[in-house]
Amino acid sequence: MVRRLLYLNGIAILFVIFFHAVGWGFTAMFPWTPRYLPVSAPVYDQVGSLSYYYLRLVEQIVVVAIPAFLFVSGYFMAFSAGRRDNVTWKQVWGRVKMLLFPYIFWTLLMWAAKLAQGDIFPLTGYAVMFFTGRTTPAYYYVPLLIQYYLLSPFIIPFARNRWVSLLIITGIIQFSLQLSQMLVLLNGMQGVPDFVRWLAVVPKWFFLARLFWFVLGMVVGFHIKEFKQFLARFKWVFLVTAVVCIPLGVLEWEAIIRFSGQDWLEHRETILDSIYSLAFIFAFFAFTNVALPLNKQVSDLGVKSFGIYLAHIPAMEFTARGIYLLIPALLGVQLLFQPIMVVFGLGIPLLMMAVVNRSPARRYYSYIFG
Repeated sequence: MVRRLLYLNGIAILFVIFFHAVGWGFTAMFPWTPRYLPVSAPVYDQVGSLSYYYLRLVEQIVVVAIPAFLFVSGYFMAFSAGRRDNVTWKQVWGRVKMLLFPYIFWTLLMWAAKLAQGDIFPLTGYAVMFFTGRTTPAYYYVPLLIQYYLLSPFIIPFARNRWVSLLIITGIIQFSLQLSQMLVLLNGMQGVPDFVRWLAVVPKWFFLARLFWFVLGMVVGFHIKEFKQFLARFKWVFLVTAVVCIPLGVLEWEAIIRFSGQDWLEHRETILDSIYSLAFIFAFFAFTNVALPLNKQVSDLGVKSFGIYLAHIPAMEFTARGIYLLIPALLGVQLLFQPIMVVFGLGIPLLMMAVVNRSPARRYYSYIFG
């Protein structure tokens, strides 16, 4: 089970890189169009093109990345507790520390890069960015996971003994948050009740946002025997559901964009996305007799996933901006732009890890990459 979890972690970090490559693809397709087309403002003529639907399809497939990460983290937290009643605060701090020091390093590095570009913030601004992960759009994940680790001693007794109620409650919370966000997208902030508006603005870094996935991993960790029996009975249902949800998810988001009246919307996780993620994770563990391709290589990525996650953000940003400045015509050719973003997004962090691991800075490796 542990090996399969590491493999899932490896798949998840690859999916994160593809997801952010797609994000840069949409940036090139819309806000950056004046850089390579004879227009004076961003245009949305490429909506509905082959390149557009390619990006949407990839985005839909890889949306499972963060749920998978949180599932694995929850499972290993249950594994840490073992047969004891609960985890100790020393164990919790050990996990928090593994996240915190690399997070501080890369946050400071990103702040230095912003400062070099002339972006200076008040002290309160830096505090908000640090505690919410807003330094980059992706760093919210670290404060989110730290909250889950800190809450673990309070969640574990329920995950052991009242797991059905725990899953139902956290599932309802996630369903409510996602439904409220969709209602606001379709109707605007003025067209929904106050409590729906409050739910809709719950930020991604706040523990309620994705608590279900962490709890699910923890519950599975404590009840692995029942979980395996359940998967064996419904494995084909999960596989078919995951496959069907991919095209349905693409159609769903296109419908949301159309009914919202916008030209384009940055993707947000929907209820259908959660169904897909759940089916994907369950199908992945249901077919244990299927050999995993590149098992060692992908599992190694899973071990290094946190360091890759932190480092790939600046790597991809500088790559995209370099292309913007030096080869702007490439922004309009997604067939080339996407592979370049993926290769640099994965290759630069792995190269940095290798260099640090083979240099005198090796003693600080864990403080940089976790």
